[in-house]
Amino acid sequence: MALKWLRKAPLTKQAVTFGHPWAQGSLGKITSGYVLGSSPLQSQVMAYWPDGSIKWTKHAGVFAAGMHDLQLKESEELQSEHIAIEKYNGIYIDNGCFKVFFSKHGELQHIIEWLKVNNDVKLSHLTVGAVFKDQDLTFVKTNISLEENGPIKSVVKVEGDITYLGDVYQKIIIRFRFFKELSTFDIVHTMILVKTENYDGIYIKAKAPLRGEAWNRFVSIAGAQVYTEPAQLFLSRRYSENNLAYKEQVKGKVTAESELDPEMMIHTKEQAIWNNFRLIQESPSSFSFSKMTQKGYASIEAGRGDRSKGAIYVGGVDGGVAMGMAHFWEKAPRELEVSDLTGNETTITAWLWSRSGPPMDFSHYSNRDHMLSAYEGMEELRSTAVGIANTNLLQISLFSQPATQEQFGLFADNLQNNPQIVCYPEDYHQTKVFGVWPLMDHSTPMKHFLEDQMASLKQFYLNEVEQRDWYGFWHFGDVMHTYDADRHVWRYDIGGYAWQNTELVPNMWLWLDFLRTGDPAVFDFAAAMTRHTSEVDQYHLGEYQGLGSRHNVLHWGCQCKEARISMAGLHRYYYYLTGDERIGDIIASVKDNDTVIFNQLAPLREFYPEIIEEQYPIRVGPDWSSLTSNWFTEWERSGNQLYLEYIKTGINDIKATPNRLLSGPTYLFDTNTKHLTYYGTGNIGGYHMIIAFGAPQVWLELEQLLDDQDWSTMLAEFGRFYALSDEKKQEESQKKLNDQHFSWPFFATGLMAYAAQFYQDKELAKKAWDILLNESIPLPVSSTMKEAVIWKPITELPWISTNTVSQWCLNVLLCLVYIGDDISSEIINIKEEI
Repeated sequence: MALKWLRKAPLTKQAVTFGHPWAQGSLGKITSGYVLGSSPLQSQVMAYWPDGSIKWTKHAGVFAAGMHDLQLKESEELQSEHIAIEKYNGIYIDNGCFKVFFSKHGELQHIIEWLKVNNDVKLSHLTVGAVFKDQDLTFVKTNISLEENGPIKSVVKVEGDITYLGDVYQKIIIRFRFFKELSTFDIVHTMILVKTENYDGIYIKAKAPLRGEAWNRFVSIAGAQVYTEPAQLFLSRRYSENNLAYKEQVKGKVTAESELDPEMMIHTKEQAIWNNFRLIQESPSSFSFSKMTQKGYASIEAGRGDRSKGAIYVGGVDGGVAMGMAHFWEKAPRELEVSDLTGNETTITAWLWSRSGPPMDFSHYSNRDHMLSAYEGMEELRSTAVGIANTNLLQISLFSQPATQEQFGLFADNLQNNPQIVCYPEDYHQTKVFGVWPLMDHSTPMKHFLEDQMASLKQFYLNEVEQRDWYGFWHFGDVMHTYDADRHVWRYDIGGYAWQNTELVPNMWLWLDFLRTGDPAVFDFAAAMTRHTSEVDQYHLGEYQGLGSRHNVLHWGCQCKEARISMAGLHRYYYYLTGDERIGDIIASVKDNDTVIFNQLAPLREFYPEIIEEQYPIRVGPDWSSLTSNWFTEWERSGNQLYLEYIKTGINDIKATPNRLLSGPTYLFDTNTKHLTYYGTGNIGGYHMIIAFGAPQVWLELEQLLDDQDWSTMLAEFGRFYALSDEKKQEESQKKLNDQHFSWPFFATGLMAYAAQFYQDKELAKKAWDILLNESIPLPVSSTMKEAVIWKPITELPWISTNTVSQWCLNVLLCLVYIGDDISSEIINIKEEI
């Protein structure tokens, strides 16, 4: 199978980890090695099909600059020594470029004790920490492990606590990814809040021993271009014109004193020596670069810009160190700091949250709930950030010779551009690894019209992130819920109408769009949403561990903490496409969610007793459907049949009820046996809630795999029934159900389409298209675009809501799969656009 770069081939040697899909039955087990082009790969299994064959493999490789041959082929198994060795006192790394020592003992706050190139220490005493009320909260290691180890890639996982006076304030997980013969390594920093204090700063820092006189010590930053400053300038009053040495110095060139004009050097040595430098991204649209001679003296601003690339280099006569942070400006306030540039050990600090910004604030936005007026969940206050997380990627690159501006610039560009290897849409589609969705199709006027509408909506959201400044440490990756056409802003301050927090699964919409289009902008958008919603919108410890927080003015503000927000199915796309270790942890953490979350917080406590005969009232969707997503993902990842049995237990229980999938929506759930007990038909819950949170995507993928005709029929029955008239609903359900139970009909058009194909019902197909095209969103989208001016000119869709858009697009995709040949321009009321 041929693969491709998500964007262009990188211009430097690059390490990439990527996922590769396999059709069921095509790969029984890994019996050989693999190469991509001529580059050997380190390979492992990520997921299995029901027949035990391999569904996903993960591959890591190091690729030459500009490499275009991305054909995956079998080869001899790798015989090289592994990069890491674990001993009693720690973990040793030797990747051919440098050696690293992680100590298990000694100074517990140090994560990396030393990093050596040719036996010279280039980096030491790497640690993490936080600042709170001018106090430095220190890190204490609690565990260090070798998570992955092979001849091409090694991952060291370090866990610990941020503490102060014996109390734990944050849990920290840091992963270090090392690759064979690559001088750059990754740091993935995860912070989980234990105490929600007003932290002033979050940092990673290390010491870099540099050599050379002050005029041969340099700092470079990456903005629109690389900008370099020496600690001491050759420029002086007398030597300000035609100073060739100075022209080279500001490019970062090292020059021996013997090669320099002695008279000029007399002046140079009288110049100020600048030791401390700060690159501060104060907001998504503004950064500053400043320096000072030493602590206690004035900070002098060199200049300002809009968006830094978030990378800094420090170097001397025998090389140096570059450090960079992904999403530097997108997750402002950020900072990169250099201290004591001319000292024996220069300190480089990456401030994930800059202490120059305001302190973190986890207080709620109001002293009471606003359920009646603002669409909040319940008349409770459960706003807490205890247990939420934030994950950030950094990179460090070692240079054994002074880095040129071009070399440093390529480092910064690679960090920001995220080199990634992916498959072609046709290969994701034909392997069926992500269930049911269609390839792009412009073959008829109506299909072309629908593709254009979906593209317009996608592009609107891509533009809206920039237009509305949906950036920031706790915000980047999320979008807003509902628009306010009168103020020409989103309802950022109205309870449940503000941040989306995965409501109605825009994650799934965006990932399916990427699979179909290969659009790198959508990949980045969906990846950022995955990172945000899996970390910030989900609880990883504490009272609500395993649950997520519903949409609100604050990401953690809503009273409803539910399983649907932490559902594994939201994140498995990114996990399988990239092999990301942190997302793998998060997916694994919810596999047994059902054993604890309902005891922590009953989802239907507003309507029913929290527990009835030792069973919990839950909805078949989104509660049980979220559990099926968790179990399904664990089943495919591990091959553990127990999780398949959990799914089958619930399906068989639903089969046995009077109205099958139309029973409920509320059942009684036994967390020990996984049984669902019938609790009536047409009870509280809402049938649109069953299908609005990814259940069709999860259940239809299951339908392809289970070989269960009853389950297939039940899905078709549900889709067909949703489309019935009120009179027919009452007649067929013995008056248990009517139209009032079935809100938002277009949410069900995907299952109507499935039913139309299942029953070969052309009238039902026509009705599904009619609802989707004439009773859902205004079409064509472009005709509804408006211009407005608030504090700046903006472009808007006055009717927009993310719920509506994500569900419309997801249902269009299902309708194209099942009844794509039944659509015609006669169905839609608009003709001139088609």
